[in-house]
This record gives sequence, C-alpha cells and structure tokens, in this order.
Amino acid sequence: MDTFIDKLAQKRNAQEMIRANMTAETAKMEQMQEQMKAYDELLQEIRKVNLKTAENAAEVQNVLKACMEQVEAMGAGVKEENACDKAEEALKISEDTLKEIKALLEQQFTQTNDFLHKENVKVYRNVQAAMAEELGKQTEELKASQVQNRGSRALLPVSVLILIGVLADIAIQLFSLLMIPMP
Repeated sequence: MDTFIDKLAQKRNAQEMIRANMTAETAKMEQMQEQMKAYDELLQEIRKVNLKTAENAAEVQNVLKACMEQVEAMGAGVKEENACDKAEEALKISEDTLKEIKALLEQQFTQTNDFLHKENVKVYRNVQAAMAEELGKQTEELKASQVQNRGSRALLPVSVLILIGVLADIAIQLFSLLMIPMP
C-alpha cells in the first residue's frame, strides 16, 4: 500500500512540475511579446523621425532653390541695368560670385544627402544589432527551456515561427524605410 501511495505522490509531483513549467513558459512568452511590442513602438518612432528628416531635407532644398532663383534674378537684373565698363566689371564679379554660390549650394546638397544616408545606415545597423542580440538571448532561453521541458516541445516550433515572422516583418519595414527616394 505504501508503494502505491508513493507512486501516486510522485505522479502528482510530476504533474505539478509540468504545470509550473507551462506557467513559466507562458510568462516568458508574454514577456517576449511585450518586448516585441516595445520594439515595434521604437521602430514606429524611428520611422517618424526618418520621415521628419526627409521632410526637413526637402524643405532645406526648396529654400536653397528659392535662394538660387533670387540670386539668378539679381544677376539678370544687374545685366539689364549696367551698360558701361564699370557695370561690366560688376557683372563679371557678380557672375563669379553667382558661380561660387551655385557651387557652394551643390556642395551643401551633396553633404545633406550624404548625412541623411549615413544616419539611415546608423539607424538600420543599430536596430539590426539590437534584434540580433535579442534573438541570440531568446534562442538561448528557448534552448534552456527546451532542455528543461522535453515533454512540451509543441510550443517551441510555434514560438520560433512567430519570432521569424516578426523579424521578417521588421526587416521588410526597415528595408522600405531605407528605400525612400531622395528628392
């Protein structure tokens, strides 16, 4: 009779351990879902900042184009007003100045585009590094939980598929953000 009671107690303890492991896995899964939500929020914020940066760059380019038009208009006005030698010298000087301004503005356009590209690459690499680091941690945790819970292997493939799907979605979103055409 004692052996029967011992076997019954062992079965009950094993079932309680399985329930505790399942509860722990559920809590871990919820924690991972919360982390993924936080990552999604960060990505949304990064997208907003990226769009703002693109808008600001477009505004800067529009202002610079307006300045170029005004400078060209001033140069054209100078051509019409001056008829004597001093006017011709002033016109040459203003044309040289206009060329220098154009060169400077083109240089500024190039620098702005280079800066935006570098910032986008930095953001992409930071997100990529964070995701790779977190994926490694989560993989280790899943391996550890798999070793502990050999009986509950059904959750592992589902978890991995969900994680892969989320990472693919993030990668697609980042790729689409980085492929925004520059004006």
